[in-house]
Amino acid sequence: MNFALDKLGYKSKQDLFKNLYLKALIDSYRRIGRTSTLENPIRDQFVDDLEQINPLTKNLIREQILILNWERWLMDSEGKKSRADISFSISGLEFIIECKRLEYADSKYLDDGVKRFVALKYAKNNTHAGMIGFVISGDVDKITNNLKPKIGHFYFSSGSEKLLDKKCCAWKHSFQSRHNRTDGTAIHLYHLFFDFLPEKQLQK
Repeated sequence: MNFALDKLGYKSKQDLFKNLYLKALIDSYRRIGRTSTLENPIRDQFVDDLEQINPLTKNLIREQILILNWERWLMDSEGKKSRADISFSISGLEFIIECKRLEYADSKYLDDGVKRFVALKYAKNNTHAGMIGFVISGDVDKITNNLKPKIGHFYFSSGSEKLLDKKCCAWKHSFQSRHNRTDGTAIHLYHLFFDFLPEKQLQK
């Protein structure tokens, strides 16, 4: 692991997660179309860009240094299969991402998103992971700010409150959180929110 990080020029796995994976997602978002309101087509645009265009990832993927998976099947702590939306992996340093559509500060973001990490359905052997909110309606600032206090009461690790005010790669619509998992370990989550304007609004 340390050999791979050194060869790629990253100081730690957190450095890799933030300055490769998260930055690549933000960079791809700036190019992809924003008229879809469906989760899988939005995600697939990210995957296509990461593979074909993104300057941070395309050569690493082409040279099979970085493995990019989507709809990644994982075995949870109970031996059942769960499917994550996106997975980056270099020399065993896997980074799982769950995506959710949002029209408001939906509790499904917690119950069908964050809780999957807490319950060890995703990233059971990892200390860090990510979530992306595809905001298809409503105000992205309001949704991001309204989710923060809900996240802050959701299996939240004590002493981690300041993470809610910590951005991800200086992206405006983002924050971080740390949660206690059911096996007593903690998971650090990076939250990114991207707005997508429905096609009907573009036609007005």
